[in-house]
Formats: sequence, structure tokens, C-alpha cells
Amino acid sequence: MKADEALKALEDKDFLDKIYRFSYHRCDTSFEAEDLCSDIILAVISAIHKQECIENFYAFVWTIAHRVYADYSRERNSERRVLGFEDSDILLEAKDNEIDNLIEEAAEREQISRIFKEITFLAGMYREVMVMFYIDGLKVKEIAARLDISENNVKQRLFSARNSIRKEVGTMSERNYILKPVKLAFMGTGLPVGNDPRIKAERMFSQNLVYLCKDRPKSAKELSDELCMPMPYVEEELDIQCHGENGTYGLLRRLENGKYALNILLADYDEYDKANLISERHLPEFCGIVKNIIRKNKEKLLSFPYLSSQTDVGFIMWSLISRTCWILNGKINDILNDKYFSDIVPVERNFSTVAIAYTDEQQPDFSFYGCDEINAEAVGGYKQVLVSNIYGKHIEEHFNCGHNIANDPKLLMTLRSIGGISIDELSENEKEIAAKALECGYLRKKGNMIEPKIIVIDIKDKMDFYDLSYDINSSEMDELAGKIAAELSGFMRSRIPEHLMNEYRIYMELIAGTRMLSRTIDECISEGVLSKPESRLGAEGVLMVVEGAH
Repeated sequence: MKADEALKALEDKDFLDKIYRFSYHRCDTSFEAEDLCSDIILAVISAIHKQECIENFYAFVWTIAHRVYADYSRERNSERRVLGFEDSDILLEAKDNEIDNLIEEAAEREQISRIFKEITFLAGMYREVMVMFYIDGLKVKEIAARLDISENNVKQRLFSARNSIRKEVGTMSERNYILKPVKLAFMGTGLPVGNDPRIKAERMFSQNLVYLCKDRPKSAKELSDELCMPMPYVEEELDIQCHGENGTYGLLRRLENGKYALNILLADYDEYDKANLISERHLPEFCGIVKNIIRKNKEKLLSFPYLSSQTDVGFIMWSLISRTCWILNGKINDILNDKYFSDIVPVERNFSTVAIAYTDEQQPDFSFYGCDEINAEAVGGYKQVLVSNIYGKHIEEHFNCGHNIANDPKLLMTLRSIGGISIDELSENEKEIAAKALECGYLRKKGNMIEPKIIVIDIKDKMDFYDLSYDINSSEMDELAGKIAAELSGFMRSRIPEHLMNEYRIYMELIAGTRMLSRTIDECISEGVLSKPESRLGAEGVLMVVEGAH
């Protein structure tokens, strides 16, 4: 394809819509998406003029789109800028100037200008769809009629609003392996920012190299022979896995004899399954304890001084159910520490990870629920803000550790709406952000007002709220923890490598105790103890804690 043909292909409205949809899916507002989409088009045009011939135009464009988005993300994270109506003309003028510098022929400049006007049109269309659906409360059919577009186009634009980027994981070709490749499912606890060794083991080669050190330490030569990989590649990867992210905590450790051993707990899936079954056998007893806690604390749960209106105990318990399981696990670990592993000093670090090895043929059931918390100071008009969310089988993750509240317009809008805010007070740009916050469950609409749907409490009441997750006067939890600890201790002694025995608390928390929360949630939903989520991306399990105005 020649340069003139490539430029003509860019004028195709359906193709431009796909590029804009790619941008909108990764941005918080249509204005940011317009900016990103324009950057992609400029980069494509620039690249077109450097090529004599383009063999696969679409692959050419999407490769550039992903590269531009990566650069855009870095710039956005370093200095956040929320764009609005007032920026649109400035941005368009800036793009026109860049086009003038890039293109000499007037006819071609006019052709490219038409492309950028189409991008601006698309931005307005996406914005109108979001506001009409979430703020004005119109149905898909009504929006399609007002905008004179198909219902399918309306649905596509609403779907593209979900800001749910999935991290792509590169895998290495399997043809070099003489062994059947395994995959590692990682789980962690603590603060992973800056010290998470898992990010160095995303490739299949990395994971299988680590797995081969599971049963006994091995030399680089042994690993090279088993993997049929040249020694330089294996040695380089071993250094990476020993170094980890911060140089002090990797998935492997190099021994004095030059061999490499595991530096984390790694269990085969069968071991993981058996370890979890030990506690799961006591699920009915534990769920009975949870129901007793709710029955005893029901009035306190409903009369608590929330900063957002809450009337459903089943919804409130979503923000406490994880803590209830943590209390059980904590009691089990205390008993293990005092009675069964008193001769061992447990490891202490800011973040720890474990891995479960599995193959696709095993059809593994991890049923893992995560719980991440983020915090910030002097944000949204408050001295301090903490936000946590749980995610797993029934609910999607809103954010993970390291997410910046100050760079999240939806969370900032939620903070602003504490106490309620009139939609009439919002600018057009703010209405679009509010629409997204409504869609993901942070907010709800009452008449012409929006307010938090998630649970919001004052920081001075935080511990009182957490206390509602257990019954301090009950001995039932202690008795249950004692039974599980007794069964689990012998199993752990036989499975944990001697050099990692000081990670026994991590084993309990991340290998033997991970499925209990998921099983408890399933059981509580079926019995009506927890409300069933209306959608996978909703308000359930999101807790916001704020400290007074700064």
C-alpha cells in the first residue's frame, strides 16, 4: 500500500471509530480520548511518510497505536491533566500546526484535517451517549433515536466506557521444552509497590525455570540441559529471578555452592487443593459464626454513622466479609505460632508472594478474592483518604495497590459527592465523569442529585466499623481456629521446604487459606447473608474512609 492509499484508508469512518474506541477504552473522558486518538493518527501519518510501501496496513496502525498509548500513559502518570471543553479548540489548533509542519501539499493537509474533524465528532458522540444513558436516564433505544445511530452503536460506545485494561502477558514458545510446561499462579500479601518479584516472571520461560528448582537446588548447567536452552540465556534469567524487582527479594536464591533454590513457597495444584480442603471442611461451622455475628450486630450495622446512606445489611457486609476471614486466619496463625511452630521465627517483610503450579488440563479452581487498599493525603478536599476494594469470582477489581487516587476522576467525583451534589452544578466534562462513576457503582442518582453508593465512613469511626466483623465475646471462632490449626500443622511440616520453614505464616495465609473467603462468599450469597451483586463491576466491597477537610 502506497502513502496516498494509506491516508485514504485512514479516512474510513468505521476504522477511525475503532481507533477512537481503542483510545476511549483507555481514558477517563472523551477529551483525553480525543487527544490520544489524535496522537495516534499523527504518529501513523508521520510513519506513512517514512515508508515506501506498507504491506499490512492494519497491523502497521495497531503497532503504532500501542506504542503511542504506552508513551501517553507514561506522560499522563507523571503529570495528570483532565481535559475539558475549554481545551478542545487549543488541542485542535495544535494538531493543525503539527500537520502543517509535517505535510507540504495543501490537498493532503486538507485530507488530514478532515480526519481530525471526524475524531472530534466521534468524541462528542461518545460523550453524549454516556451522559444520556447515565445522567439523563435514557434507554438505548431512545439514545439511538436522538442521535440517529443504531442501537448497536450505542451499546458499543457504552461498552467502550469500561476502563478495564488487562495487562498483556507475553509467553515464550513451547517448542523448546522437553518437559510439559507449567504455569504459575502468583498470590501476594502486603504492599507490592517496588518490591514485587512476580513482575519478573511473566514469561513461560521464567516460570518454568523457577519451577524446576522446586524439589531440589540446581545448577545453571542442569537447568540449561533440562530446558534445552543455551547457558547464557539461562544464566541471565537466573540473575533476573534472584534479583527480583528491588535486588533484595527474588523468586530464586543463589546458594554458596553455586546452585539455585526457591526463595518463595511454591506448591503444585494438588497440594494447594488438599491444603484448602482442610479449612473448607469447616465451612458450615464458619458460616454459622458469620450469621451469628450479623444477627448480634445488625442494629449497629444499620445505625452506624455512615457518610453515605446505607440500609442493606447484606450490602454492608461486603466490606466486612474479608476481614471476618482474616480474623479466622489470624487466629489460626497465632495458634500455629504458639503451639506448633514455636521453635521458628517467622519471616517479616513488607510484601510476600507464593506460587501455585498448574497445567491447563487440571482445570484449576483458585477462586481467589483479592483485597487492595490505596490512600492519599490532601486530596479531594480531605486531609486523608483511604479506599479499599475486594475482587474475585462475583466482582471485578476497581483498582489495585499503587493506584493514584489524585489521578482518578471517578474517585475524585465520589469524594465531591459526599453529602450529595446537584447534577446542575456539574460541567459537561464533569457529567461525563459522573456517568462513569455511576456505571462502575461508585455513585447513585437520586432525582437530580448524585451521592456515593459505596460505603463511606469517617476515619475516626474506622476501627469501630471493623469491630462489627467479629464478636469479641464469642469463643466459637477460637475453637474453630484450634481445630483447623491442629489439622494443618502436620500437613505444613511435611510440605514446606526446610529452608523456607520461616514462611509458615505465609503458607497459611496464601496457600492453605485463600479459598475459604471465596467459599464463604458463595455460601453467604446463597443464604442471603450477602446481597447478590447487580453486576460484576459494582459498589459491593468498596469502602472509602475520609479524614476532615485539609
